[in-house]
This record gives sequence, structure tokens and C-alpha cells, in this order.
Amino acid sequence: MKLIFSATLDGRNAGTWYAINTASRLQARGHEILFIPRPHGHTITMAREAGLRVIDDLDLEQKSPSRMYRNLRRLLALNREFQPDAVLAHWGEDHSLWGIAKSLSRRKPVLIRVRSLDPKLPSRHPLSRWLHRRATDMIVTSNERLASAYRTRLRIPTEKLKIISAGIEPGAWDGKPADPKHLTGLGVPTDCPIVVLLARFSPVKGHRVLLSAIPHIRRRHPNVHFLWLGYSSEYDAGMFRRWFVEGNLTKQITIVDTMIPDLFAVLSQCAIGVVASIGSESVSRSLLEYMQSGIPVVATDVGGVFDVMRQGEFGRLVPPDNAKALADGISDLLDSADARREMGRRAREYVLNYATWGQRVDDWENVLEQTVYRTRKELGQSATKDQPSPKPTPMKVG
Repeated sequence: MKLIFSATLDGRNAGTWYAINTASRLQARGHEILFIPRPHGHTITMAREAGLRVIDDLDLEQKSPSRMYRNLRRLLALNREFQPDAVLAHWGEDHSLWGIAKSLSRRKPVLIRVRSLDPKLPSRHPLSRWLHRRATDMIVTSNERLASAYRTRLRIPTEKLKIISAGIEPGAWDGKPADPKHLTGLGVPTDCPIVVLLARFSPVKGHRVLLSAIPHIRRRHPNVHFLWLGYSSEYDAGMFRRWFVEGNLTKQITIVDTMIPDLFAVLSQCAIGVVASIGSESVSRSLLEYMQSGIPVVATDVGGVFDVMRQGEFGRLVPPDNAKALADGISDLLDSADARREMGRRAREYVLNYATWGQRVDDWENVLEQTVYRTRKELGQSATKDQPSPKPTPMKVG
């Protein structure tokens, strides 16, 4: 199939990671992909590194009437020239413009709205109802909470709504014991249990909540050490270090704000992985990475976490923005190394069996084939699986 991925997302988030992984893996299976990222920033760099063909001069986030008009004309031209079987819109602005472009086109591609980043509930505005119920052929969400919101708020029928979450790459880590030097190289002690938080430095990720929980945890487990991994966003490492000084916790927390190439070797030596978020987590990449590393997780019940976490089997599920509940969940797991090992083993087994990218791409191919075939049949056109894709027309790409 010929597919356009329209994803004007910030490159350093799980939504972009989801879009690029899906696109590149579909491309590896023989689909022809055209990727529309932001013209500047991390997303376009990541897309190129993944070997995707990109449009590098189209900014769908521009909201001035003149720019939106020019963007709409570009989308109409792309539809004529590339002749996609389906357009996958990963962001609200992309979705709106493609919905209008589709309504103005004689040749109407299948339009799929993909929700893998923003946990915001869909609007009930009349324009939103038209966009989702009339212009859109399929809605794919990364978790049940978002899917439920579309059912109840916009009355999207079951046949137009699918859940396809993110996956893991089984070959990323072989499961063998890692060298302690991976920890000591970061300045992390190896003679005590390590509790790790892997998240961008943003208020929504719950760093403040975990910081408030640490004194409660240390009353039961005074030798525990905390490792914060991530990158600067609304917060930065300097701000966190000032918090540590104020809380007299500089010796109890190590912070790393640089890329770690041997991430799984670090995570696998930790005692517990933490998802402390007070929102977000539509995909929860860090949750999957903890589980793949074979460590138990204490996670807040937000976004898509509930879809994956099994209370008491892979760790603990706790309410968001509740330092006491987070502290109790972590402390309870620190009480028993045997219980942690068994939970970590089950967590790794689960993601290797049921949450691989290969399985997710199988799901995507099924959704694409069924949606394109059904939509073409409804329009009285030849279904895609019965006709060859036309030859691509030259166009400006990066």
C-alpha cells in the first residue's frame, strides 16, 4: 500500500517514537511510505535516520489563514501526485487539514486518525463530530481509555475504532546479566537496591511526587538509591539538583540527562522501575522498557498503563499524584527481593510474548487492509488489494 504518515509531533516524545516505528516497520514489509514531520527539530531527523522518505518543507502547525490555505493546497497536490491508499494523521492539526482535503478531493484516500500521544478527550464540537464521524474512516488509539472516550463522547461505532498499542523490539536486550560497570560508570552504587525513574523532565511525569515519596520510602529502606534518567523539557537537571539540595537528598539520587546507549544493561540491574506520571502515558514507552528489562514496576494509573499492568503480577498500580501511595507501593516491593525477581520475570515474559513490534505491525496491516477495502467498496471503487498501486509521481521530498 501507499501510505502517508502525517505527524507534526515534537520528536522527543513517545508519540513520535510510535509513529516512526510504525512507519519504518511497515516500510520494511514493502509498503511505500511518505512521512510528513515538522520541517525542523528532532522528528525530521529521527524520520530520516529511520530511512523514511520525508516532506521537509510543509509545516501543518501554521495556523494563519493564508498558511493554512497554502498547506491545504499542498495536501490536495500530494493526494493527486502520490495517490495514497491511506493517510494516517497523528496530530490534531494534521487530522483537520486532511479531513478538509479529503472532502475536496475527487480521489478520496482512507483517513485514519491515530491517537498515541495527547491524552486529551475528543471534543464534542460540531466540527469535531463531522471530522471524526464523516471524514474519518478509522480511529486507532494506543489505549482503552482513549477508545472509550471516542465511544461515549462521539458515539464512534465499534467497527471504526481499534486499539493498537506500542511494542518492544525483542532483540534489543538478550536478558543476560549485565556488567555492574554500566551503573558505576554513571556514579550509581551497586551495593544497594536502585529505584529508577525513566522520563522526560516534565511536570506531568511526576518527579515532584516521587521526590515527596522518597522520605517515606527511606524510613523503611534507608539504603535505597534513586536513579533519574531523562532529558530536559520544562525542567532541567540543574533544577532537580536544587530540589535535592533543599531536601537533603543529594547523596540518595543520581541524575543522568544524557543519552545512554546501554539502557537495558542499566535498567536490568535496578530493583524497581517507576512510572510516577500524573497524566500523559498514552503509550508509556518507559513501562514497556522496564518490563523488557525484567524488573517489576510501580506505576500510576494514567493513560494506557492500566492496559498493560496487572496488579500484583508485574508490580503495583497506584493512584496518580499521591506520594503516600507511591511510597507504599515502592516500599512493599523493596521488602522482598524474591517477589521482585518473580514479578520481573513475568513482566519480561509478557512483553516478549504479547507486545512485540512485529505483532503490532501485524495489527496495523490487518486494520489497513480491512479499512481500505471496506471504504473503497462503500465508494464503489476497486478495492486496493485487487489493484496495483500507481507509479509514484516525482515530488519535492527531503
